[in-house]
Amino acid sequence: MKQILWISRHEMTGDQRKDLERIAGEPITVTAWQDTVQNVADLKPALSDCDMVAAVLPIGKLGELLKLAGGKPVLQAVSKRLATGRTVVLPDGRTEKEFAFVHAGWEQILRVEVETKPL
Repeated sequence: MKQILWISRHEMTGDQRKDLERIAGEPITVTAWQDTVQNVADLKPALSDCDMVAAVLPIGKLGELLKLAGGKPVLQAVSKRLATGRTVVLPDGRTEKEFAFVHAGWEQILRVEVETKPL
């Protein structure tokens, strides 16, 4: 059984889980890290207990995670944004079209390179 570390404030969907089992080639156990990640180094103990990492993080933190993961696959979910046909009313009274996010697969992060400058 593969151990997956799920780093997200949200619960993993059934479709995401089923697709991870397809990728792993066997049943999986998911350990959720639902706290906001302030420092990627805080994940180190949880990383030692997993076979793969699935994460929802900003690009800079994903790059740090990739280095810290020590060769373990780091994955991110891919979603499609589909119109529901409904309209929602925002707190300020404006309206906008409603969309649903539907799981469209996983991708493995192989390399992250970001260069920034202060403005």
